[in-house]
Amino acid sequence: MSLLKFDELDIKREVDSKYLAHIRKDGVETLKAHIDLVYDYFLELVKQNGLEKQLNTLFEQSVELILEEDEILSDKDGFTNFVKYLFAKAVYWHDMGKVNPNFQAHEDKMDNNTFKKINGLSEKSNHSPLGAYLFINHSLQELYGENDGKNWDEDEIEIIESIIYLFGYFISKHHGSIYQSSDFEFNDDLEQFLKLFQIEKSFTKVHKDENRVFSTVYDYIEDNKDTLFLLSKSLFSLLIISDYYATAQFMNYGNRDDLVYNDFGLIDEKFRAKIYDECYIDKFDENGKQKTFNQLLQNKENNHFKDFSELQDKSNDNLNHLRNKLFVEVRTNLKETLEKNENQNLFYIEAPTGAGKTNLSVMSAVEILKQDTSINKIFYVFPFTTLITQTYDFVKNILDLDNSEIVQLHSKAKYNEGGKDGVYGDEKSNFLDNQFMNYPITLLSHVRFFNVLTGVSKDDNYIFHRLANSIVIIDEIQTYSPDLWSKIVYMLDSFAEKFNIKFIVMSATLPKIGDIIDSEFTFLVSNKQKYFQNPNFAGRVTIDEKSLKKPIKIKEPKVIYPTVLKESKAYQKISKNKKVKTIIEFITKKGADGFYQEAVGKNKNFFDEIFILSGTVLEPRRREIINFLNNENNKNVLLVTTQVVEAGVDIDMDIGFKERSLVDSDEQLAGRINRNSSKEGNKLFLFEMENPKAKFVYRGDKRLGVEELNVLNTKDFDDYYNQVLQKLKVINNSDFIENLNSYKDHIKNLRFSEAHIKIIDMESVSVFVPWCDEAVEVWQKYKELVQNKELDFTKKKIELKTLASEISKYTFSLAKYQGSGIENLLPYCRDSKESYGYLYLEEYESIYSYNNGLDTKVLGKGGNVGMFI
Repeated sequence: MSLLKFDELDIKREVDSKYLAHIRKDGVETLKAHIDLVYDYFLELVKQNGLEKQLNTLFEQSVELILEEDEILSDKDGFTNFVKYLFAKAVYWHDMGKVNPNFQAHEDKMDNNTFKKINGLSEKSNHSPLGAYLFINHSLQELYGENDGKNWDEDEIEIIESIIYLFGYFISKHHGSIYQSSDFEFNDDLEQFLKLFQIEKSFTKVHKDENRVFSTVYDYIEDNKDTLFLLSKSLFSLLIISDYYATAQFMNYGNRDDLVYNDFGLIDEKFRAKIYDECYIDKFDENGKQKTFNQLLQNKENNHFKDFSELQDKSNDNLNHLRNKLFVEVRTNLKETLEKNENQNLFYIEAPTGAGKTNLSVMSAVEILKQDTSINKIFYVFPFTTLITQTYDFVKNILDLDNSEIVQLHSKAKYNEGGKDGVYGDEKSNFLDNQFMNYPITLLSHVRFFNVLTGVSKDDNYIFHRLANSIVIIDEIQTYSPDLWSKIVYMLDSFAEKFNIKFIVMSATLPKIGDIIDSEFTFLVSNKQKYFQNPNFAGRVTIDEKSLKKPIKIKEPKVIYPTVLKESKAYQKISKNKKVKTIIEFITKKGADGFYQEAVGKNKNFFDEIFILSGTVLEPRRREIINFLNNENNKNVLLVTTQVVEAGVDIDMDIGFKERSLVDSDEQLAGRINRNSSKEGNKLFLFEMENPKAKFVYRGDKRLGVEELNVLNTKDFDDYYNQVLQKLKVINNSDFIENLNSYKDHIKNLRFSEAHIKIIDMESVSVFVPWCDEAVEVWQKYKELVQNKELDFTKKKIELKTLASEISKYTFSLAKYQGSGIENLLPYCRDSKESYGYLYLEEYESIYSYNNGLDTKVLGKGGNVGMFI
């Protein structure tokens, strides 16, 4: 295959200078200048991200997948190069619709006195549909001209026609969202613009008059159903991001020939060498303790590793020794795998709670970067903001990174100002860096990541192209609904191969999702049971045998308080410091509230502190509670909580009680007890309400009803998850139901909305609590900023993002569903509907407290469910 490079394609053309693309107070940008700049950004993004190789593979596969068995194209090279040419041309032609005189003349658009409005023109002042119309007709004319002497047959012509229409679709949507590739058509009055581009006739009108229904390329696709999907998303992403950069450059800096934005936050050789050295050179803290991974390797080189049989006694030394063994095992397996097959892209890290998974993931990323120089960015994906923040701090410290090298993206994170000096031009660059994840290492939520991977909005697709040539580390994948596992592994498998992404999926309770489609994951921990069943991990906390076989049954939350008190006193007697930290978790906030009131009322000075932690407790209060638990060891403490503590909250409790739910959820709470295996007698007790809420909260979850086989004690989650995976395989092999086959069909037919993987498919409402003077001031700033019509667009966006982390300190979220009871909050709010994106809880005093969060009684029956985000 002899494919031309993008910069070898003859794309650019002359456009009359009377047409304008953008205006600013002190100048104008011609259409020609803009589309040239857009195309230059496109070429630069492709070059710096190393995308040409991946895109060439997609171009080749898009041709190969439409061939019948043993069929040979009459001109395969020419055919494939023409598809590549159309891809690049779509980027260049995206704004040709701005030749619309109504767009040029409109006072809110170009206000160009050279033109007058044309009454009755269907496109009014729009330009995207006209741009698509011109691109399609011009490309069809080129196709029919190109075919002279090439003898492409009728099927081949029809396939190219379909690709032209498809690429035109993205031009029509480049200021909106993509839903389904067939949802657009043109009006006949656009024909008057064809002569501007020497187009002989309206080919689209001919097709329409002939009632030709394009079977399109979808009908030719059997295997590789995802190729056209990935090619389409790549085009849309590169088109809109190049357009954004070019527009931002003119609006911020005026007419310039060079590319102002040329640092896209990629990993280069200098960064690669730096982080490798930071991991492995000798470096010590103020106490003389080794700060890098070097000591772990020295243990191996000096043959200091003991056999597993010698590590059965519980001790800090043995625990650290096991962590060292695990580190070396993962590193050795990874290096050997990549040496044998550099294209192996899917990996599992399955390690017990407390084994140092973050260490393992950082080391794995650094080793991959050393082995594969095509990789140029790292993404960490987490289900909880607490995990994002903790990992951000750890990675930033161990790799000695500055703000221009790593970013955490979530609503509670401060706006990252990068390494710039804060002047206005740099401030705008920082805004783009944050907007487009222009950092070597990005930490983000799983919702955001899968929106980038499969979403339909412009904001999602701006970043799509950055996924190529990356490492993606996904933590706690078991938190996703099993209904999504088939779709997720299908997309991971697809992207890994075609986009050169190294996926590392890790958890202490890891479902082997690759088994659903027989995807080839490499297990980086080959002796996992020797770690999981070692007393230093498995013996950290014992599941109370009686409650494991038959959970304690209670009618209402307060009934269990005497048992909690009794077991807390029993542990206090055997603890080294004669103190106890007890945790009790309920599925619903209402359950937690009921128990909390009972504990506070019945406590006779045994517990020095009783805290409640739930989704409605504000972030500053959460941090206060967690800091207290981590720094105060001389008090008896009772923590009442909902499932917000299950993963990502770094606390170390002594004993626990948990309302029974899903077994992996139960294991997550067990992970908050005796974290460092330094104590004895630590237990977890399980209980159930007589009317269990788990069946409602987890309704439809494939894990409900699965036999648990004493998993919590054996730590062998494979049998448990195998039952779930078997259920999914049965569903996927069934007819007439929505399953993986129907999802593949959505991908094949470019139904982008249906292909969108929504990790949380439920609306929510954000509630702002003005509980102190600072909160009121922050809200006033926010309101004034939103209402400010004079402020520069980018400046306003920057200030809103900067203010977002302050707003989040006074905000909690509630899931919105039928019967949630949110409408009961409205009498306490300033307005009967959301203002500026929030419910403002003005009369909060009677239903909300800073220490305890929302009084769930106000929600009525909705408080039973406990769906607080």
